[in-house]
Amino acid sequence: MKNLKKFLIAFLSIIILSSCSKKNFLEQGTILNKEKVSKIVEGSTTESQMIKLFGEPTIRKEINSNEIQWTYQYVKKSSTSHMIIGETQYDIVEGTLDVIVSKGLVIWFNYNEEHKQKKW
Repeated sequence: MKNLKKFLIAFLSIIILSSCSKKNFLEQGTILNKEKVSKIVEGSTTESQMIKLFGEPTIRKEINSNEIQWTYQYVKKSSTSHMIIGETQYDIVEGTLDVIVSKGLVIWFNYNEEHKQKKW
């Protein structure tokens, strides 16, 4: 009988603690992935094609009178947090696409994608 009580207490504790967890999802910025970025061709892709593919850039910065740098940023995070012990796991994808546009054409671009994971 004692063992059954201990088992029930442990079982109920696990159920109560697991019910305190919460799934979180965050997505910000322009969705970036290698497939979309592979459509960019230096010297051929136009500003309007870039806007059709990715929308307006997060940042526009004038480099000189002929060149403008466009920066696209993307963050996608899914996580599980627990009321008592905090964040127990997460999966984060961060992407940054830098593009230099001159006279209406993409003349250079660079794409970085970083994945971070934590499993409890």
